Amino acid sequence: MSFEAGDTVELLNELPEAFLAVTELGEVLFVNRALTALTGYDADDLVGKDISTLLPTPERRRVQVIEWFGRWANDPDSEQLRYLNLELLTRVGDTKLVSVRVSKHDIQDKPCFLVVLRDVTTQHETMAALRHAQLVTNRILAIGEDAILSVDSEQKLIYWNERAAQLFGYSESEIIGQPLSRLLPPNMSVDHSDLVTSFTAGKVASRMMGERGEIFGVHRDGRRIPLEASITKTTIDGQTVLSAQVRDITERKLREQALVASEARFRAIFEYAVEAMVLLSPDGRVLEINPAAKALLPDFEASKYFWELDWWHEQADPQVVQQSREGLRESVGRCLAGEVIRVRTHLGGTREVDFSMLPVNDADGRVVYIIAEARELNATGDHA
Repeated sequence: MSFEAGDTVELLNELPEAFLAVTELGEVLFVNRALTALTGYDADDLVGKDISTLLPTPERRRVQVIEWFGRWANDPDSEQLRYLNLELLTRVGDTKLVSVRVSKHDIQDKPCFLVVLRDVTTQHETMAALRHAQLVTNRILAIGEDAILSVDSEQKLIYWNERAAQLFGYSESEIIGQPLSRLLPPNMSVDHSDLVTSFTAGKVASRMMGERGEIFGVHRDGRRIPLEASITKTTIDGQTVLSAQVRDITERKLREQALVASEARFRAIFEYAVEAMVLLSPDGRVLEINPAAKALLPDFEASKYFWELDWWHEQADPQVVQQSREGLRESVGRCLAGEVIRVRTHLGGTREVDFSMLPVNDADGRVVYIIAEARELNATGDHA
């Protein structure tokens, strides 16, 4: 059996894809120019040879390639052909992955297989790289600190990471396919749905956390959860997909509430204290003074250094004033180094003040404030 020269051969040689004809026993009858270009073989190197020269039987498969051809020729739309590729061996020993389409035809009254091969090596490598990238991305999203969820154009959930499951109390199998409104308070679901629809139709591609303020979600057990969310939209196969990164801000709100309460307590103590109190920056500059301090400083000016305040407006001796200022300045420096200070100074006449300074440290042990307190004493050293 052989292919004869003529219009058919020329037509097959003009095909852009690699083509070969092979007998049921595996003998190669014909290869076109596209196949020789793909493999590096000349046609004479292949015609009359066994198909295993080009398509060796993989070690992991026991069935011969020619047997696969028989199966695929009888079922050209086999599901197997959608994902199964064969290894093509080139003249220099390189391996390429090829997809295969097979049909059966009689040549000179003898059945043979007509095979079209398509080089999918680059496509396979690209898909492998994409699968790897997707796997890495999924792992990162799965273990991320924020909940990640995605909805389709109908606002039904199509992606749900582990943190989202922990945050809302639903497993992935329970929530996928459910409407987004299931995670929202009933009184907010309609408005939120309108906002999502507006965002989908708009030109803005994403909104970051904080841009739309605080929102609320609903846990499976019914409790409301304060949240922040960033949202982005992408188009996949012509369909809009919205993805949100959602963060539980319950702990932050509790800290903020505790800070507000602490500030209120400090303000009550600071504003209504009988003794004069001054809040200083670490370098000794005045940040705030309370009413009792203002009573001692009739000409108070903000932003001065503590030792520059006119505590000694009744002191007639300028040398005493200068020495007292230098003493306070030195005391502020010692307080910045972590020392608790207590020092007494004369204001003039019989007036005397006992100054104390306390450093306030942050979590890292750095001094962030100095609280100075002044108690006015009488001539005998008792409180006035």
